[in-house]
Amino acid sequence: MSEPWAEAALARALDCVASRLGTVGYPHVTRNSRWVTSRDGSWTGGFWIGLCWAGYEERRDERFRSVAQRALEPFVGRASEARNHDLGMMFCPSAVKGFRVTGDPRYRGAALRAASSLAAQFNEEGRFIPGWGAFGGDDWSGAVLVDTLMSLPLLLWAAAESGEGRFRDVALAHGATSLSHHFRQGGSTVHVYRFDPTTGTPIGPGTYQGKSPTSCWSRGQAWAITGCAQLARLGAGEPYLEAAHRAASYYLDHLPSDQLPFWDFDATGPGEPKDSAAAAIASYGLLLLGENEPSLWEAGVKCLRALAEGAQAPRGHEAVLLHATVDLPHGIGIDESTIYGDYFFVRALQHLNKKSSGQLK
Repeated sequence: MSEPWAEAALARALDCVASRLGTVGYPHVTRNSRWVTSRDGSWTGGFWIGLCWAGYEERRDERFRSVAQRALEPFVGRASEARNHDLGMMFCPSAVKGFRVTGDPRYRGAALRAASSLAAQFNEEGRFIPGWGAFGGDDWSGAVLVDTLMSLPLLLWAAAESGEGRFRDVALAHGATSLSHHFRQGGSTVHVYRFDPTTGTPIGPGTYQGKSPTSCWSRGQAWAITGCAQLARLGAGEPYLEAAHRAASYYLDHLPSDQLPFWDFDATGPGEPKDSAAAAIASYGLLLLGENEPSLWEAGVKCLRALAEGAQAPRGHEAVLLHATVDLPHGIGIDESTIYGDYFFVRALQHLNKKSSGQLK
């Protein structure tokens, strides 16, 4: 049975995306509720392209397809970047999706180049892909971010698409390092774990966007849930499914009553901002995990509905979701909107609606 509230939420979200199709550049985050765009897509441009593909999938409106293809033309030039751990997050929603939708071999080629660039960054001594990219600089050559789990599906796609086992080997090696060092016993996650980049020797936990090295940054927890859920679906193995469940249990057990997480699970005092983007990412991951587990499916639906009722922007607003927190320690995007929050909200709604209508395979 379809969920009328979810159908209405998706329709409103895609109306918002449609109203922004004339945007110059790539929407990134908002400032004072207005989009700040990037010329090259930063690390988030793929999510804008992915939103356009979602609009085309749902409505078969050529305007969405045209904007997605136009935005991809310069974006694919970034597939060869040598220091960028976000290549999977950039090219799965954009080029891989574009290839699936259109069959255009240019998009396949771009995604495979991005996978090659990502795999080439692998540190053999430490068995990890460094977390450099948007942060830049050699200081990140030994830093491993929990976020990178979300880039590994590109490598598994590339392995299946090209037959080159190196892609899978790198994905599983980095994944094993992440499972060993990012996941705490209770299911919470560390944002950054540092290694000696020369010897690969573990140094210890840290953070960049969380409250402290010992806290649990909510968006990092959401990346862990969804990254591991996607990897498990792609055949990475039982350890990823187990890790996704542990992370999901921690997330659900520490949500406030409105189902919208604070920016960090250790920052729950008066005046602490929420992060709707973390909620959107986690909702999608919970639905992936819940396809064969009714309790997790219900939890994902509950979280997604709370977003629709408590954080979806009114008609006429530039963004789909309100109340995101990009980077509180550095004063960026507090109680604003993010293109990745909008993207995962739409993807979660699509997933829910397909399951409800029997279209989910």
